[in-house]
Amino acid sequence: MAGLEKTVKKAFIRYTKKHYPQEAERIIERAEELFPTLYSKAPFIGGEENLMAYNLDMMIIAASFYEASDHRINGESFLEMGKEILHRFAFLRKIVNLNHQWQMKIFRNSMYRRYVPYAKLVDEKLSRGEWGNTWRVAINPRNTDEGVCFDLIGCPLADYAKKNGYMDLLPHMCAIDHLVPELFHAKLIRTHTCALGSDSCDYWYVGDKSSTVKEFEGKIV
Repeated sequence: MAGLEKTVKKAFIRYTKKHYPQEAERIIERAEELFPTLYSKAPFIGGEENLMAYNLDMMIIAASFYEASDHRINGESFLEMGKEILHRFAFLRKIVNLNHQWQMKIFRNSMYRRYVPYAKLVDEKLSRGEWGNTWRVAINPRNTDEGVCFDLIGCPLADYAKKNGYMDLLPHMCAIDHLVPELFHAKLIRTHTCALGSDSCDYWYVGDKSSTVKEFEGKIV
């Protein structure tokens, strides 16, 4: 289990101990037992070779605690955990501010260097019938010079949730994506998601002082 998945799992354990102290040991143990079974129901999307695969692992961690707690650790709980995790990294707000063009440029170059080769690799895998419905990437579909923009097409999380009865959890998990940019003085502009029935999720990160944020007010999901 990679670093981010471990961070998420620890957050679930802390949440369980805080809110269900009398039952925490049982819930945590049960979640551990459930994880392999729930994981076996997931499609293979490349494992460590797929830089996005950790997202599916995290969803299964969430599903494990959801089931182990008799559905009490649910979508509403995720927001509290997300805020708690991000609070631990609040120091980043003093270091990174994506309203500064030079910092946004570094961020943009870093993101595109990550996703361009990934997109090519996914196309190769899918052409051979591998990696199921893993995320495909469309780089900068808005053809904009502002911020960082890409679409993720297809979603193994949505597939897994639909197949196994976790669609009520998915929108809450997606909502956490809006918390992360706050660490960098940025906003995520997103107008559609697979969780809400689209065939893709759009991502457009801009500085939180950008006029673009106001333009999309009321349209962001």
